Amino acid sequence: MAQARAEATRQSIVDAAIGLFSKKGYGDTSLAEIQQRAGVTKGAFYYHFDSKDAVAAAVIAAFHNTIRTAFRQAIDPPARPTLENIIRGTFAVAELMQNDESVQVGNELSQALGQVSDAGRQIFAQTTVAFVGEVEKAFAAGDLRDDVDPADVGECIWVGVIGCQFLSAAIGDDLIERLARAWQVLLRAIVPAESVTYFQEVVRRAAAGRGH
Repeated sequence: MAQARAEATRQSIVDAAIGLFSKKGYGDTSLAEIQQRAGVTKGAFYYHFDSKDAVAAAVIAAFHNTIRTAFRQAIDPPARPTLENIIRGTFAVAELMQNDESVQVGNELSQALGQVSDAGRQIFAQTTVAFVGEVEKAFAAGDLRDDVDPADVGECIWVGVIGCQFLSAAIGDDLIERLARAWQVLLRAIVPAESVTYFQEVVRRAAAGRGH
């Protein structure tokens, strides 16, 4: 019971921080505001987190856990060609990035704090490894051209998702449509010529179904 209460308190702090970071930004949010919004005492806050950076690290970790879970759910069970599952997984991730506040805040913090904190860099690296691992499976299954490096392709796909999100947020257009255009270009470079049309249709269906 005590552990459940502690976990609930910790989550309320993280949720409060997400709401404030989304509304005011990380730099303009104070610890006192997080404590007040979460409804916790200063002592309760410091029991779980020793600084605002520590709260941000928890938000970042939750963000990456959420998108890795969404990606895994899209590729499991692997009933379709591996690359098809990867494509669908990227659209599932993109949909979260476009519509889920906690994911949006976590992504922004990952990019901003990655320059000054190991937390963002390490978790970004872990997510990159997850993408590369799936692309290596696609390469082994023959979904990719035999002259491409699956590690490079995996990194390119993850960077593409992040880059599309960054640009769409900056100029206010639709992330799903932008990701679909990026995939249409990338596919011509990474899959055998005879498979391009098939996988481009996969992209069109995934975009129309918003990742489903």
